[in-house]
Amino acid sequence: MNLCNSGLADHCWNKKPGEPEERAAKIMQVAATEIARIKPTVVTINEICSGDLEGFKQKIGFKGDSFFAVLKGAAGFRTPLKCGQPGNPSKGGDYGSAILTREPLSEPHSEFRLEKALDAQRNDSEVRVMGCRKMPWATVCTAQLHAVPSGEDHVDYLRSVRVTAEQCLQFSREAMQFAGDGPLIIAGDLNLRWDKPREQDALNLCGLGFTRKGDGGRQHVISGKAFGEPQTDPWPDTSEPDTVWTDHPLFYVDLT
Repeated sequence: MNLCNSGLADHCWNKKPGEPEERAAKIMQVAATEIARIKPTVVTINEICSGDLEGFKQKIGFKGDSFFAVLKGAAGFRTPLKCGQPGNPSKGGDYGSAILTREPLSEPHSEFRLEKALDAQRNDSEVRVMGCRKMPWATVCTAQLHAVPSGEDHVDYLRSVRVTAEQCLQFSREAMQFAGDGPLIIAGDLNLRWDKPREQDALNLCGLGFTRKGDGGRQHVISGKAFGEPQTDPWPDTSEPDTVWTDHPLFYVDLT
């Protein structure tokens, strides 16, 4: 799931219901309810703040979580990028992605957790990263890759596709290497769409040798495991007109 909780993306943050200081907490409660309904083994979340995770795994009955902060700054001088949630004194903490599992991570954590900035980047103001958790049943990895403009005639479209394609390819290769001979699940907001030829080519390359399923938009799951029918659900209705919880649907799959 992508919760658009950073407060840095006005196009979706400003459409959330409630006062600015309430919005992040409200969608976390809705997310907890949806997780209880779906009953997943693992959850990946993109566009979340570190502060949103406080107490969240206990709320959903999970025992493990890993947060991977988006960075800013030149290589060698990078620091976590802060969220910008209006009305929140801490602004929400660091901005990034998370993986939550029902079991805690094995120790030593450094052997079962991977976090890495991707080489290809558009700029130093928002350095995209990947993260993985190696569990007994599979290695799970997530990332939110660089955003590609919606219109193919956008002046930055080709450059954006190239950068995101390079990120996706490195993401999958690093994930495969970390997983070793064990099963691998890649899930996240890859910011590439199957119905756009250049973006489809990029998805084919970064999922080579694996099966890919998408939500019809930018979220994808890539794995060597057998897929059941993927599900794309709308979020529950909000209590306010012309508002949405996030600009991405709920997307989940059964893997065997």
